[in-house]
Amino acid sequence: MSCLPDYPLILAVVGPPGDGKSFQTAAALNTAGFVAFRFSSSELGGRSEGRPVEQLRSLYKRAAQHAEVDNSYPVLVLEDFDLGPAGRDRNARYTVNSQLLTGFLMNLADDVRMCDVGTSQRFPIVLTTNDLSTLHGPLTRPGRMRVFTWEPTVAERAEMIYSALHGRVPGLTAEQVEKLCARYQGLSVAAISSALVECLGDKVFDFVSQHPQMGIVEAQRRYANGGGWVTLEEIEDALQRRRLTRRRLTFFRAGGE
Repeated sequence: MSCLPDYPLILAVVGPPGDGKSFQTAAALNTAGFVAFRFSSSELGGRSEGRPVEQLRSLYKRAAQHAEVDNSYPVLVLEDFDLGPAGRDRNARYTVNSQLLTGFLMNLADDVRMCDVGTSQRFPIVLTTNDLSTLHGPLTRPGRMRVFTWEPTVAERAEMIYSALHGRVPGLTAEQVEKLCARYQGLSVAAISSALVECLGDKVFDFVSQHPQMGIVEAQRRYANGGGWVTLEEIEDALQRRRLTRRRLTFFRAGGE
């Protein structure tokens, strides 16, 4: 990008929540040999006006310093960008910070030299977001931003879920994961990860109850060292419990008794 001054500086990776946009982006950058400077956009903010701009400017400066010292090529990754100050609800006006942050990103995309970031080099900025429509229109125009829609196929989602589970479920096969995805249409990677964490937590508490003389930290360490295995049936039970909980929440929100 530094050799292509007219190429859009910003890449927006847009897709539904929980499908691995941020994780896969970081993994792809790492595999390609880039240095990813990751920052959760929910951390952008502060009481004072202009604070998000200063945070982003500082991140860009750190990337520039890293490139100069290590002779590497950095990429800034702002995760969940629509949840930060630059995003807005459909019926809400832009805040001062959202306008300042959006303007700063537009200036970076147009000419880095006028942004006081300690360098004239253009480092790619990747935004992961669930909803591009919450961002200011001029920021998303083709000259500043390129949009990549994250739409994993059934096979790709199954592969990601297999990668998340195979280290914890003994004897797991790709065919079993494909059947799991078929039973739970639209199953997200985040849902599987949450179910796995829930199962592991249950195992740790069971281990603690069987060894009451241990503290929970020590029990967790010993259980993890012992393998920390779970079964696919336990994963499915956790998914069913989560589905039932969501149904109950929907029922109560609808005024049920």
